[in-house]
Amino acid sequence: MHSSTVHIHEPLWRGGQTLGDPAFFPLLLPDNRHAPWREFRIFVDFWRRGNHRNAGMTGIFSSKFQLKAGISGEQFLSFARQHPDAEVCLVNVFPNIPYYSYNVWMHGEASHPGLLARAQALLDATGIGWDLAATPRHNRNNLCYGNFWVGTPHFWDLYVGGILDPIARFLEAHPGSAEAQAVLEPANYMVDAPFLPFVVERLFSTFLSRHPEIPVASLQDAVKAMSGTNTEFRRAVAAHMKHRVDQADATGQFPPELIKEQALFSRLTALYYDLYFSVNPHPHNTAAPRPGGAGNVS
Repeated sequence: MHSSTVHIHEPLWRGGQTLGDPAFFPLLLPDNRHAPWREFRIFVDFWRRGNHRNAGMTGIFSSKFQLKAGISGEQFLSFARQHPDAEVCLVNVFPNIPYYSYNVWMHGEASHPGLLARAQALLDATGIGWDLAATPRHNRNNLCYGNFWVGTPHFWDLYVGGILDPIARFLEAHPGSAEAQAVLEPANYMVDAPFLPFVVERLFSTFLSRHPEIPVASLQDAVKAMSGTNTEFRRAVAAHMKHRVDQADATGQFPPELIKEQALFSRLTALYYDLYFSVNPHPHNTAAPRPGGAGNVS
């Protein structure tokens, strides 16, 4: 059981920049030397300083939280305080994705081709013995895009200390290695971004699915389905898959043919997404340009 104290920190990287959400604490980032690492660097540095021990639960949210979630920071904080038995509280701002992606790696490989092999090579080089191709199902209870989660000090030690920090130490010690160079190459995305932040973002849900004993509280009902990015095609696919996927999640049995169909639609929705936003403005890019060190690429 954690205390009722929940702190969320919002990175600030520009002089004169103000908080996007008044319920968050400012997290000043004077050092942008690891810009390509995006929020990965912020999490690791925060943990190394021991800042995760200053509250019952702690998180680091980008300034685009309200834009993506459709709720305020105070609403999420209230939710977290209401779940004192949880080690982790999260909100997934893309609730339709699990209908056309079995897990984060199916979605990631469709959206950023080459992601899975690069991620696996990095974990192998780091000594983290995960077979990403065997990652189990990610559903409403453990799926989280955008790093919108708060965790107890114990959870930070398990996840950031046990998974993210070893990866950071490998990248720091071996910047010229093939594995490091591969994850720092540009990924397919609407703005310039390397593979690394997309890999790290998916490690969170992967970690939770490998540790079902960790108590998790997932905020679901208050979240809007990101109407700006949830295209008509995505909505149609989610509606088409909803009944069978909900049934599979309820029973814990995913037929191979359903997973195969999800893989097809995952690729189709990614292709349509790229085409649609090649001619339409993306709602996440309405803010002023951001340096990589503080960015959130989801």
